Amino acid sequence: MKDFRDKSRNPRFNRNAPHPPRRDSPPSPAKPASTPPPAREYRRADTNQRDTHRPGGNDREIVYGVEPIRELVAAAPASIRVLYVKSGDERRFSAEIDLVRTGGGRVEFADEAGLERLAGSAARHQGIAALMREYEYTPLEDILAAQPDPIVLVDGVTDPRNLGALMRSAEGAGVSAIVIAKDRTAAITPAAVKSSAGAWIHLKIARCGNVARTIEQLKEAGYWTAALAPGGDTSIYALDTSRKLAIIVGSEGRGVRDIVRKGADFVVDIPMRGKVGSLNVSVAAAVALFEIARRRAAAKP
Repeated sequence: MKDFRDKSRNPRFNRNAPHPPRRDSPPSPAKPASTPPPAREYRRADTNQRDTHRPGGNDREIVYGVEPIRELVAAAPASIRVLYVKSGDERRFSAEIDLVRTGGGRVEFADEAGLERLAGSAARHQGIAALMREYEYTPLEDILAAQPDPIVLVDGVTDPRNLGALMRSAEGAGVSAIVIAKDRTAAITPAAVKSSAGAWIHLKIARCGNVARTIEQLKEAGYWTAALAPGGDTSIYALDTSRKLAIIVGSEGRGVRDIVRKGADFVVDIPMRGKVGSLNVSVAAAVALFEIARRRAAAKP
């Protein structure tokens, strides 16, 4: 199994975040402090009970499926709070079970009905699912101090799958850091992680409150800010890629906000050759970022 881990960009996870309630069985009496835990202590989820744990909110979109789980465990086993394995598949997923436990996660077994309730009746869980820990973002100041180039600033992408696809495109184009707005923008949820196809693990990701202020901070750090928007006055093919760049993308429907357009140094257009007037936000980001990477590579001696 390929090891995706990059120790220089190890994402952090909040081990102090509230743990999901263990509703599958009554609480066990506390063991004396001197008694070590058994070598293999797994909990079996009683999926026939009406009050079986069901993650709520964004947690409802847990990660499931063999390949996504194996990729997640190989890259960041500490990111998993609870690993759910189909009863009888202990040997099949023994490597994943051991890595999750080593990373501080819990392992529970479930029957087919229980996994369907966790992943959704229409989901192909393939006998395994996982509930992730809360992701801990990198401070924006740390990213600015590291001076990655380019940076991607995401403002208004509400669909976590679009965010995941955008992260995948950005990492594939050589981007190492992105900044996500806190308001009106998807967070790093299990759905975003799954859609990123492993790219999230290689990115430093920060969140920002005031996007207009963040644009000013980027400028103060030496970046030229370029907002991607149809009808912009600068073609992506004419953008000066020798500058240190921060690429700004807006929402799926409305695009970048007026306040972002006004604050950016450039409003960059991707010329369209067909009948449609614009691209999906993750596709537009991919076109722009790969064009920047291509021209920079061509400019090298």
